[in-house]
Amino acid sequence: MDLELTVEPRTVTGKQTKLLRQAGTVPAVIFGKGSESVPVQVDAKRFESLYHAAGRTGIVRLTVAGGRTTSGMIKSVQRHPLTGRAVHVDFFLVDLKAEMQADIPLAITGEAPAIEQLGGSLFSALDHVKVRALPADLPHEIVVDVSGLIDFETSIHVRDLLVETDKVQILNDPDDLVARVNPPRAAEEVATAEGEGEGAEPSAESTESESASDGSSEDEG
Repeated sequence: MDLELTVEPRTVTGKQTKLLRQAGTVPAVIFGKGSESVPVQVDAKRFESLYHAAGRTGIVRLTVAGGRTTSGMIKSVQRHPLTGRAVHVDFFLVDLKAEMQADIPLAITGEAPAIEQLGGSLFSALDHVKVRALPADLPHEIVVDVSGLIDFETSIHVRDLLVETDKVQILNDPDDLVARVNPPRAAEEVATAEGEGEGAEPSAESTESESASDGSSEDEG
């Protein structure tokens, strides 16, 4: 179901928009291909509620007070670095009959056995993927179930991602890594040190040091 939002025309621009924000209003712009940018404003609480439900891929029925209703998406949100409050919003008009590309966030779910049983740590190589679909078919997110990561050799790639409909095409390389479990740092460092030491010939200085310490070396690589 499409979400609906009524916005008000905005005449305040530049530094004066600070007054809007202090009054609980967020300045915004509506734009799209073949359309002129329209400055608008929206109630901050109403916007946050809408954004929670729509994200950046949900279709929003936008109505400028006193004007016609159009279909759009939340293209971007600028937030205050300290308060996290929205300070500016871009709404992008879409053609519901034309495919478009969008970045879809990946949502990690499940518990990886390699973390609990082997002490590893989860490594996420991607936090989103690019897809192509009709606007109404764009998913809000794509779930990545890591419960199959049973060891350090198992990994999840783009080709393993599941979408609910074949109307959505993932554009990333199928072989791109999505997630895996890395071994504990200490074990990884030991393995690296051992690998670097194999086949290396000791220098004259290190040989003398070893002889002086009864064959034991303090150099840990």
